[in-house]
Amino acid sequence: MKFEAVVLFLGVVRGVVLPRDDTSSKVATIEAKNFKDLGAKRVQITYGPYLIPSSTDEATHGMVTSREMNALMPCRECFITGFTTDLRFEDGKTTANANKQMWLHHSGLMNLNRTDAACTHWPERMGVNGNERSSIDFTLKGTRKAGYYLRANDQVFLTIDAMNMAPAARNVTLVMEWEYLPGIPADFDIVFPIWLDVKGNCLNESSGAKAEDLVFTAKSATGWTAQHSGDLILAVPHIHDGNVNQQVFQDGKKVCESIPGYGETADFVSHNEGGDGHGHDHGTSEHTYHVSSITQCENVAKVAPGSKFTITSEYDMKTHTPMKDHDGSLEPIMGIQFLHLARPQAEGIKDILAMKNGDLDAFVAQVRGGGG
Repeated sequence: MKFEAVVLFLGVVRGVVLPRDDTSSKVATIEAKNFKDLGAKRVQITYGPYLIPSSTDEATHGMVTSREMNALMPCRECFITGFTTDLRFEDGKTTANANKQMWLHHSGLMNLNRTDAACTHWPERMGVNGNERSSIDFTLKGTRKAGYYLRANDQVFLTIDAMNMAPAARNVTLVMEWEYLPGIPADFDIVFPIWLDVKGNCLNESSGAKAEDLVFTAKSATGWTAQHSGDLILAVPHIHDGNVNQQVFQDGKKVCESIPGYGETADFVSHNEGGDGHGHDHGTSEHTYHVSSITQCENVAKVAPGSKFTITSEYDMKTHTPMKDHDGSLEPIMGIQFLHLARPQAEGIKDILAMKNGDLDAFVAQVRGGGG
């Protein structure tokens, strides 16, 4: 099936795939946080529910990827100014996290009607999150007029990679809060997302990390070179357990450093149940502390055509328990920094309107071939 490999554009395909059209999402209006004087709106959308199999299920080991092939968006012909992501149980209220043996391994958004800034023949990777559940705010708490321009007919894929570490199958929902401004607000810059990855921006390079190493620094081989001027207003990282530091460099100069926090609240502390048979071992001590936050960078740098960005990601799995697969092997590490480049509105819209759809077949071929 053509879309089987599309489910996780991070380059990792696990368990089984449950495709569907988005017909059951629930929408609730909540109070906007920024630019209320300009008519900003905020909604909460609950996607799902999705049934996650038991950790003892032989086919999936409790890992399943679900997707909305044409996900419900908060608005059309609008500027999305921020969003949050949370995994919850079926009631839509109770957080599903490590302390309850449920894991948001990844969630991702891909705009099929635009091309990716970093891997220019792919559809645009619009957003990504992990169990750290980072919040995205392009306005930097209302201090910056910037947003992601969503056109009326843009088709957005939403993928949810959830992991159940309990012996009973359970339903979960993905709850996202979206803030936006209707229409095309005057004086707002357009944000372009840029995927910077230690495994290459097309997931086709070696990070230099060896599977047997416990302490190492993964590095991007080529990085990303800017084609346009703009302001790099926000850098949002995604890493795995074991990470201690991630850095972004512009033309060799460090412009961003992200440091993860571990187990800062009870939700991010798992408890060894001893022989429960769950499919993913995240440590054998009585309590295991997982990544619960990671610092973002704001107002990172001025960007000019030719500016080159690279990334390093440091792991110390002696200090922090790494993620393990059901067979006891270490899961692949990740080192991603989602850069957000703000460009002048007229120039940005012109470029977006000139874009063709990304080459979905090329993306699928790379992921199926083991990229990432």
